[in-house]
Amino acid sequence: MFNSNASQLNTFDVTDVGFLERIVVGTTDPASMPTEEETQDKMTVLNRCLSEYPKGRIIGIERSFSVVRIGEHQVVLEAVVYHVGFKKAPLWLEENKQESSRFKVDPQKVNDIIHQY
Repeated sequence: MFNSNASQLNTFDVTDVGFLERIVVGTTDPASMPTEEETQDKMTVLNRCLSEYPKGRIIGIERSFSVVRIGEHQVVLEAVVYHVGFKKAPLWLEENKQESSRFKVDPQKVNDIIHQY
């Protein structure tokens, strides 16, 4: 009566999740407000998680909203956290994490330190 093969292809069992990526889009810390470019980068990563192989599925969403008073000013912090589950860790995601963990050298600071001595 129903095509059981099609329904099996579209199912996603939470027990199949072998890797979970947490992507925070928005502001959670008033001391470090993300730029528009950083927010777009996070959205690009999220879209890549949902469209490239192995395709992830959103298995949870956190929404955060808070108003912080700094002196006489009020700052609104809004963030959405996406929990994306994968059957296995995407290779490209692991490579991106390794690249971002590498330290970058600022040549100007190196020259300043050298000229001090």
